[in-house]
Amino acid sequence: MDEKMVIEDAKRLLIQNRKTVGSWTFTVPSPHEYRHQWLWDSCFHAIALRHFDTAAAEKELLSLVASQHRNGMVPHESKYVLFGIKLPYTSRITQPPLIARAALDVYKKSRNKDFLRQIFPKLQLYHKWLEEEREIGNVLKVVDSNESGEDNSVIWDDEFTVPVHKTYLRWFTTYMPGFPQLAMIKSVKATAIYADALESMAGLARILGNKSLSSHYSEKHSKVVAAMKEAFKQKDRTYCSLTHNGKPIPYRTNSMFSPLFAAAITKKEAKSLVEGHLLNEREFWTPYPIPTVAISEKKFSAKGYWRGPMWINVNWIIYRGLLRYGFKDVAEQLLQKTIAAIKKSGFREYYNPLTGEGLGAKDFSWSALVMDMILQK
Repeated sequence: MDEKMVIEDAKRLLIQNRKTVGSWTFTVPSPHEYRHQWLWDSCFHAIALRHFDTAAAEKELLSLVASQHRNGMVPHESKYVLFGIKLPYTSRITQPPLIARAALDVYKKSRNKDFLRQIFPKLQLYHKWLEEEREIGNVLKVVDSNESGEDNSVIWDDEFTVPVHKTYLRWFTTYMPGFPQLAMIKSVKATAIYADALESMAGLARILGNKSLSSHYSEKHSKVVAAMKEAFKQKDRTYCSLTHNGKPIPYRTNSMFSPLFAAAITKKEAKSLVEGHLLNEREFWTPYPIPTVAISEKKFSAKGYWRGPMWINVNWIIYRGLLRYGFKDVAEQLLQKTIAAIKKSGFREYYNPLTGEGLGAKDFSWSALVMDMILQK
């Protein structure tokens, strides 16, 4: 399977997974298991779609922000349909704030300022909500394991007396109005994505000719990057998330590479991170990398949901980070290993990082991100 064939297969997947609910058209994560719209899924879908259908990519993001709450929150799940009827309901949490990044990437292909004029006010309102409701000292908190996007991650194991993130009890905090959201993690990964989003917001404002707003978001970006170092940097110069009481979460997971995505660390720190951990065959450089949890961790599970498998959206985040720091050879190796997993198992939700076996949902849309990885080279 060469790269051109992967691109064509990814296109077919994204086209077949398109869905219309009311006046909105978007891409479902999987036609078999996930038939609604999800926040960071749609951002990933739009980033891939832009390479062959910018109009569809724009519709994807406009559909997403159409579910925005009055207070500015964009919910992690929306577009519920029961027996063909759209229900006026969304979840009560968000997800990693990738919308501005996706909007900027789509614009770079479409050059459609009308699209930016439509979506930018929605993004402003969302970022205002993030600043007021999810920031603590310029870093981002996550109030629900589903909000992190990595639902059953080991990162949440020490945050609960009862590990509700590993059971269906977690859906109460995600969907039930008034149900207390007692968990809270200061997330290095969510903050890295937030920092990149602020940089993207500055770029969008600049394109729209608003120098004042562009400066505002640039200044905010600088504050968040500085706060990341203050909050998350450990004595060994790696970065990790914190529990609600500020205790470092010690498990080595894919989150430790997220500062690469935000360009939030020095070149020396990046080199140490890549050479000492990413390329370490005893930690993350498996036959089909990158495992969500280092294989050296006792909690590693090759098939455990977000507790070990390789996910292509994680690889995409790390791939972009590698390119930002000039690790082109490592990025290329990661891309080829990602393609190898798709060649073996198709476009799956996640993969066994040791064998490449496809796991979870089939025909999974965000795995088409491999197309973006190929076309970024």
